[in-house]
Amino acid sequence: MTNVDPKRLAKVVKEGGKKGVEIEGWSDMGGLRFFATTVDTPEGDMSLLVECMTAMNAPVDANAEERKGGSGAVGKMIFSYDSDKLNAVGYVPKDLADKVNVFEWMNHTMAAYNGKIICADPDVGTGYICKGQMEADKGNGVFPAKVRDVAVKTSIQYLINKGVFPDDDEDEDESEEEAMGDDFFENLET
Repeated sequence: MTNVDPKRLAKVVKEGGKKGVEIEGWSDMGGLRFFATTVDTPEGDMSLLVECMTAMNAPVDANAEERKGGSGAVGKMIFSYDSDKLNAVGYVPKDLADKVNVFEWMNHTMAAYNGKIICADPDVGTGYICKGQMEADKGNGVFPAKVRDVAVKTSIQYLINKGVFPDDDEDEDESEEEAMGDDFFENLET
């Protein structure tokens, strides 16, 4: 990566490290094996978006003062945009590749707005990476800032359809139940 401001790169790596810890936590607590989210600091720069993904996947340094990375076991797709394009980087660990093909996942997500796959790295050591891009189409009202959240939802819907992400609609038929212990407060005398 030439001609990248070291301060900007440091911010990108910091955001990636923090998001990695968050994703690792959600995975540990909720069992999520796949995830899609946005990042801000790459500002649509593909090489910085890859650096952000690398920071997310970095092994946690047990001796570090602040916990960073750690989500290398989670398949994920991250999005960042500028005024001209929305870029995405998808990553699937090798042990989850039989559940989700990163190329197909990216293709599904990009197709929603005539986006394209710009690079698929078949093997990056711990998993597989694919990069995609949707260009702005201002004449048809397609702006990267507006498309970003829709792209995340499209990405997640693909995961739901594959059966690897929880579907919120499944809970609609279940009756609302009180949390265990809520009645304790109702029985207190004041």
